[in-house]
Amino acid sequence: MRLPYELFKKILISCISIPCLLISGSTIAQSSKKNSVHYITDSVADFNALINKFKGKIIYADIWATWCHPCRLELQRKKEVMDFKAFASKNDIILLYICDDKNGKSWKQFISTNNLSGYHILVNDSLNIDMHGKFSYSQTKPVRLKKGFYIPRHMIIGKDGMIADSMADKEGSTSVYNTLNKMINPNTNH
Repeated sequence: MRLPYELFKKILISCISIPCLLISGSTIAQSSKKNSVHYITDSVADFNALINKFKGKIIYADIWATWCHPCRLELQRKKEVMDFKAFASKNDIILLYICDDKNGKSWKQFISTNNLSGYHILVNDSLNIDMHGKFSYSQTKPVRLKKGFYIPRHMIIGKDGMIADSMADKEGSTSVYNTLNKMINPNTNH
C-alpha cells in the first residue's frame, strides 16, 4: 500500500522540520560496560557545557529522536554503526548522541535494542533553546521568515571544542571518515 503524496509529505516534514523540544541533563553514568553506554544525567545549561565535558577529544555528535523515522533508520544500520563504533574506539573519538525525546523510556529502550554505545543525553529545555539559537538557519518562506532545525543532524567537534563540521554526514559515510582521519592525523595527506 502506498501513502498518498500529501500524507507522505506531511509525515516527512514533521520528521525533519519540527523544532526539538529537548529534555533531561548531564552527570556521566555508565550503565553497561558490555556496550559502553554512558548516560549523561545532570543538567547541562548549553551546548558548550556539554562539549566541554569531553575537552581534548574529537567528538562525533548525532542529534536524533525516537519519533524521527530517518533518525531511527540511520541508527539501525547495524554494520555501518558497528564499524563506526570500532573506528571511534580505536581512534579515541567520542560518540555523543543527543536525543530530542520527551519520553526517557523510549529513548533508553531504543539505545538498548540497537546496541548503541557512546555517550547519551536526553536534552533539557535550556540545552534545547541554546542549540536552536546556535544551529538553526533561516529560510525565507512566502510572507514570513522561518527558522529551521532539522534532524537527524550530525556534527564533528575538534579537540579544541570548536565545531569542525556542523552539517556532517551520517555515521559510516566516507566524508565523515575523511574528515575524522584528517583531524586524527593532521600532518598526513588523505
